[in-house]
Amino acid sequence: MDDTTKLAASAAARIDQDPKSSRQDSGESFVAYMNDSAESVESPVGRQNNQSTTAKALDRWFTERQKSQGAPRLLEVPNEALISNGGPLQLTGNITLVHEDGAVQYANHVTLCRCGASGTKPTCNGAHLEKEFLNPGKISEASEIAASQRPSKITLSCIKDGPITFRGRLRLHNQFNQECVKMRGSLCRCGQSASKPFCDGSHSRTGFKTG
Repeated sequence: MDDTTKLAASAAARIDQDPKSSRQDSGESFVAYMNDSAESVESPVGRQNNQSTTAKALDRWFTERQKSQGAPRLLEVPNEALISNGGPLQLTGNITLVHEDGAVQYANHVTLCRCGASGTKPTCNGAHLEKEFLNPGKISEASEIAASQRPSKITLSCIKDGPITFRGRLRLHNQFNQECVKMRGSLCRCGQSASKPFCDGSHSRTGFKTG
């Protein structure tokens, strides 16, 4: 395990142990997108600039809240991921995203690249269209636990030159009415896994690079 991977893993561990100290060390931000389009493919910075007035107001509200109260409140939404046909993974819920450099971002909507070609990894920038990524998003794995509508937290950790691991209840579903519910796992982002949306180690064989 290289130093960057260790840093991401360490940041993820700090979130569970001490949210307040994690907030102070990593400069976190909570992003609440009220009117996100499912087709949004902009980077976090560009997307923030294009938010509605309501969404920008919510961003400021959550930022101020964090200064004195640590991690954001638990929203009344379950953690779910829509595996789009030939496109990204669209997550909604109470998400903590740990980047490769250890920076932490809170969000309730994240669109993750799964074709491997995005220039704004880990988020999607629409590169799957140019690459002609044709994976339909079918699910071949069975659920490990029952689905639940109860809100909970989920932590996503970006592994350098590898997958995105997650901890916390996550329901993955697609247009074929398939679903899979897991408490932890690894999501492919190189686009080469034979068991998409999950990782099968293909990133090592293909020399996938995240930066």
